[in-house]
Amino acid sequence: MSRFKPFVIVFLSCLVFFLSLYAVSQLDYRAILFVRSLNEPVIVELGNLGNRLGDGVTLVLLSLGFFLVGYVWKKDAFRQTGIDSLVAHALAGIAVQIPKHLIGRPRPRFAHQDAFDYGPSFQGGLDAFPSGHSAASFAVAAVLARYFPQMSWLWYGAAFFVALSRFLRGSHFPTDVLAGAALGYLVGYVCARPYKEWRQSLCQALPPGLPLLVGGLALFWITFRQPLSGGLAVAMDWVGLLMLFGGIAARWNFVWKNLYAPVSSQGIMFQGSLCIGLGLALTTHSLLVVLLAGFASVVWWIQFFGEEETLDQPSMAREIFLGVFLVGAMITLRGLNGLIPLQ
Repeated sequence: MSRFKPFVIVFLSCLVFFLSLYAVSQLDYRAILFVRSLNEPVIVELGNLGNRLGDGVTLVLLSLGFFLVGYVWKKDAFRQTGIDSLVAHALAGIAVQIPKHLIGRPRPRFAHQDAFDYGPSFQGGLDAFPSGHSAASFAVAAVLARYFPQMSWLWYGAAFFVALSRFLRGSHFPTDVLAGAALGYLVGYVCARPYKEWRQSLCQALPPGLPLLVGGLALFWITFRQPLSGGLAVAMDWVGLLMLFGGIAARWNFVWKNLYAPVSSQGIMFQGSLCIGLGLALTTHSLLVVLLAGFASVVWWIQFFGEEETLDQPSMAREIFLGVFLVGAMITLRGLNGLIPLQ
């Protein structure tokens, strides 16, 4: 299996990405029409804030700030973060320009129908796919997450906010944002590691990025689609809840035992995490989300199962917080299900 492991990981990861891109494209135009109908000042301000946060000048100043802190106070991690994030930002900017002008997709303000004409173009306004702001933000976030992993939630959360703002402002279609975020993440992940190992880094980047991809798709897909109903929905709820709480209980049990005497995890934390992910997917009532979460779980299983787990000092308080957060996430997903049905 080890011989074909990279191929299987790349194939399944690409399958998840392109299925996600196709699914989102089915709601692209109708989602933009919905955004155009919103005239709430709060939505406008959030869009403007995200636009400023993901602006090239802001990201460059952020990188320079890290570099100067590292240079003045002799902090190698800060200095290298500044350098790598600048490089990742530049490469992401170059990478998005190629498909932008080869595809020539019109931006939403120039699109007045569900079908578009595509083709190479350097004309202004025909450069929507992919989103440059999203690519740059996720490229920088991936570098920051490499050097400061404890704050990964903050870096990727900020990048997600920037990507969402591009949609809320009507500057990009959802597929533009999704493609830009994926491209930027891969560029940033590779740039934060030895360049000679870029092939290995690219393969290693795919499994950790899949939860972000599937999670983002789940939020968008279930919000704008009619939810399932009837016996199938009830069955998905019960199975999903059992898997969610089963995964949380498995992690809690392992951490509790470790408080008294170190024991071998034997993949318990890993299996518990997979159970939690699939449980959350089932509670969305979306067969598409469950399918993609299943593919992502297979990729994680191939990549990580059987490897020695590198765990931080077990913390029951952290696990309890995680459990509460996951229950809150499940309730949020249920609340978003069918909130704004577009069909």
